[in-house]
Amino acid sequence: MNIEQIDSTRILISLCDKDMESYSVTFDSLGLTELHSRKVIRELMYRASLRTGISFKNKRVLIEALKYEHGCLLLLTISDKQKRRKIYKIKYYNDSYIFVFDDVESLLACIKALYGINGNKYSSSVYLYNNKYYLVINSASALKGRYKNTISEFCIKQFRGSAYTAFLLEHAKLLSEKNAVEVIGGKL
Repeated sequence: MNIEQIDSTRILISLCDKDMESYSVTFDSLGLTELHSRKVIRELMYRASLRTGISFKNKRVLIEALKYEHGCLLLLTISDKQKRRKIYKIKYYNDSYIFVFDDVESLLACIKALYGINGNKYSSSVYLYNNKYYLVINSASALKGRYKNTISEFCIKQFRGSAYTAFLLEHAKLLSEKNAVEVIGGKL
């Protein structure tokens, strides 16, 4: 067994197959659900505390285990009770919806219906490509329930993704940009 202090909050414990055999644990059984495994982990934490001088008393400890060819590694990360763990949220990236219309009448009817719904504060634009009209709504998170159902009544196809949007930006003719639903809907 090898105990190494990485920094003031982390300790790495290396257990070879022989160490794990002497503690009567395997990588799969090493966890906090079994009483014997908890005792082994407490024993390892006690030995690590003696060797490094880092106290585990009244501290949160994150225990991570990694299996390798001849045993396993345990990484002990220590934090204070008062200190809250940072939680990172992955933001929803701008994933556009694209709705295809056969003719301008369907597109205008859809825009009129969308304009009539209160709270339609999302970025939209209209394109023409191969005699089809495309309504691109850039804020996909704004399309919930009523909005999407309303658009589905008028369009013939719908796509989702930035690749389709990039294709339209490159090849299609822009008819109205930014807030197309508000601009065109306000004139109907």
